[in-house]
Amino acid sequence: MGIGSRLFLIIFISLGLGIFVSYIIAERDITDTFQKHIINELQNQASLLAEVVDEVDSIGDLNESDSLADRLGSASNSRVTLILSDGRVIGDSDVDTQNINDLDNHANRPEVQDAFLKGRGWSIRYSDTVKQQQMYYAILDNNDVSPNVIRIAVPYVNVDSAIGSLNLSIILIALVAFIVTSIASGIAANYAYRSIADLAYATSKIADADGKAKKKDLKALPTERTDEFGNVAQSVSQISEELKSKINLIAKQRDQFGSVLDDLGEGIIVADIGGKITYENEQVSLILNKNELIGKKITDLNIKSLNYLLKRAKKKKRADIEFEIELDDRSTRWVLATINQSKTTKEFILVVHDITQLRRFSSMRRDFISNVSHELRTPVSVIMANAETLVDGALEDKKQAKVFSKAILHNAERLSDMVSSLLDLSRIDYGELKLNIEELDINEHINKAIDSLKNLGKRKNISISCSCSKGKIVLADKNALERILNNLIENAFKYSESGSTINISTRKVKDHLEISVKDSGRGVPEQEQGFLFDRFYRTAEARATDEKGSGLGLAIVKNLVNNLNGEVGIKNSTPQGSIFWFTLPLTAS
Repeated sequence: MGIGSRLFLIIFISLGLGIFVSYIIAERDITDTFQKHIINELQNQASLLAEVVDEVDSIGDLNESDSLADRLGSASNSRVTLILSDGRVIGDSDVDTQNINDLDNHANRPEVQDAFLKGRGWSIRYSDTVKQQQMYYAILDNNDVSPNVIRIAVPYVNVDSAIGSLNLSIILIALVAFIVTSIASGIAANYAYRSIADLAYATSKIADADGKAKKKDLKALPTERTDEFGNVAQSVSQISEELKSKINLIAKQRDQFGSVLDDLGEGIIVADIGGKITYENEQVSLILNKNELIGKKITDLNIKSLNYLLKRAKKKKRADIEFEIELDDRSTRWVLATINQSKTTKEFILVVHDITQLRRFSSMRRDFISNVSHELRTPVSVIMANAETLVDGALEDKKQAKVFSKAILHNAERLSDMVSSLLDLSRIDYGELKLNIEELDINEHINKAIDSLKNLGKRKNISISCSCSKGKIVLADKNALERILNNLIENAFKYSESGSTINISTRKVKDHLEISVKDSGRGVPEQEQGFLFDRFYRTAEARATDEKGSGLGLAIVKNLVNNLNGEVGIKNSTPQGSIFWFTLPLTAS
């Protein structure tokens, strides 16, 4: 026997012994691990059954208990036995109801005894009832006074079969390892050549399975070897590159899909058949006011509407509902939720829409129509009433006729102003307002507005002062700026007391100029400030004093300022009065 043959024999025997010892250890460990896994699965199933049954002795007659055992056994795909605290069997999924009483008392069964002592127990033994080796797991029900046992069992022959399959796999793996190691040793060249040639041929077939990997492509791979080992390296490299490319493509598609879902205005939740959330996009936390949902169940969100929706979806496959959510700041958000169950994966896909704005716009539209009708009806009614009075004879009395005519004229002017304001708002809303943005000296236009309202100030004994920075050039439309200033100053006249002063001031705020109009009135309550720029809104003070006005002036101001890329707002002054302010962009210089 040559050296090569002796070396081959030594390596062969060493590898054989090593593989045999490894097999014995692996077989023992895998058997223990598999048994523990089966026991854990049985424990989980038994715990679920205990939650369903609640209390065994609360079940009615024997037929009912055995029927329950049958249903539980069918659902868990195992044998289920219900045992009272005295050991009597009142239900078994593998035994007919009429034969239940023939079963032996189970109090002496090892798993039952452990269950009464420790709360749970298991055993592997031969069953006289089903005539085969069984793995049993027993657990107590939830009856604190008189606990009873729920036992679940599976044929141990299935475990043996699974362990046998694993053993076969271990043997095959061991054989493959032996062959590969033998090849790597370089002993027995003929045997190594055949094995490596076969491996190279197989891996080449794998690399060329899609018909795209040609011989010329293999030659371009980074390898200097031309023998069988080189072929194996080429094939493995090709497989590696293909897998890397496909993995990168899948990852890219996944990221793209995730980005699309995150950019959607809707929130998306994917839950498994048990209601456990497996995916959520970014919009979900914003809409539902909930964070870190993955791993939780839909029922854990404490949103009753979603729980109801999930129940409907399990029956109808698709359902939707509208509900209200209270936010942390005590405001509310309206949500439209739609759920659908996948026909293939049985997963639930929940889509939530934030319809708060839609509801708000709908409410605003209704309020707007109602307000328009009310505001237009008032002057029209006054005009009609005074006109009827004149027709009925008041025209003959010149003094009375003048009073009624003035009332008609005043309300006609009010009606005309309201219609004009509504038309202006409509043009702004639909983008029909043409603005000529140019560089304007803000002081020049403030002074022009003050001059145009001097007569109004004299009649009310109210003066206007200006503490404005010089040389400030803003970007605005001349006509729009004039209307903004006039509306704010006229509004200040309405609420300033006789003998007071209206102050206009300016200050730079970053790249904008803030223009403020301060009056000396009573101020506006904070709860009303958020509504001042809404259409037709009038303060409680204005309504109480019957101050004339359409409630559209400030709404026009807000829309014009927004179209000029500025902001508008109000704040109370100290010790009294209000400050209305707006901003306009400053020139770069």
